[in-house]
Amino acid sequence: MLAISTMWNALKQQDGAALFDELKNLGFEALELSRHLTPDQVEQLKPYFRENPPCSIHNFCPILPGTSQTDAEKDKILLSSLNADERKEAVRRTLQTMELALELEVPTVVLHLGEVDTYDRSYLMTDLYTYGEREFEAFGEKVTEATEWRKRKETKHQDAVLRSLDELNESALRMELCIAIENRPHYYQIPNFDEVGLFFEKFYGSPMRYWHDVGHAARQEKLGVCWADEWLEHYAEHLVGVNLHDLQDLEAYHPPGTGDLEWDEIFKQLPSDILKVLEIRPCETEPVIEARELCESLAQSREQPDA
Repeated sequence: MLAISTMWNALKQQDGAALFDELKNLGFEALELSRHLTPDQVEQLKPYFRENPPCSIHNFCPILPGTSQTDAEKDKILLSSLNADERKEAVRRTLQTMELALELEVPTVVLHLGEVDTYDRSYLMTDLYTYGEREFEAFGEKVTEATEWRKRKETKHQDAVLRSLDELNESALRMELCIAIENRPHYYQIPNFDEVGLFFEKFYGSPMRYWHDVGHAARQEKLGVCWADEWLEHYAEHLVGVNLHDLQDLEAYHPPGTGDLEWDEIFKQLPSDILKVLEIRPCETEPVIEARELCESLAQSREQPDA
């Protein structure tokens, strides 16, 4: 299944009917509900999902009270928080997203797990990358410096995430929902590569799965944090879906085929039976349709050897 995220037009189309019609006209098989939807948009969209439910939904959806659509990606509360009240509120709001998924018959809830509370040293890598010094020894040293600082604080945040996932897995089992943990674009965010393995070791046999974001993995590779291929190679057995978007240098969420990524190689890694969702920033219609056609063509050629 190939779907499109409401990220593309949630900010532009405040009316739910217009939002749905615009997405439907792009020719995708289904929709994904992004974190950018307001409560009003969600309510207006509900009648349109009675026959064709969304394929997936990201927490938190709809946006949190007091959060603007443009700031939806900046989490105000975290499942990784060391503040017990904040963490519990993040769990409560995630459960609300799961209840919405249950109401709309959405099978998969994609979780953003939070971050390690460390000083953001991303600039150590991005500056050198921007100046074309990716291959020099100094670049590797800066990556090591940033990730070592993360390691000093990560254990307590991992424990907080485990407590959150314990509650959410129990609810997902009762609701008969799949919850999927997503790789994130920044080194200080959770999970990193090793943490995915840790969480599946702790919750083996649970309703939890892995959600792979192609652009996030590629960005981490460009910044020397982790090879993009390794996520899919190591966690394929847990994979339930992917978000697809291209990178232009380090800028994410461009339509596939308009940036730096090698999409024929990426599709060779993707199982044919998983959800594939284009997650694209607002742009003109034509490149979105061209991206759909590219992905459909690559998916079809990927399936032919198995025919």
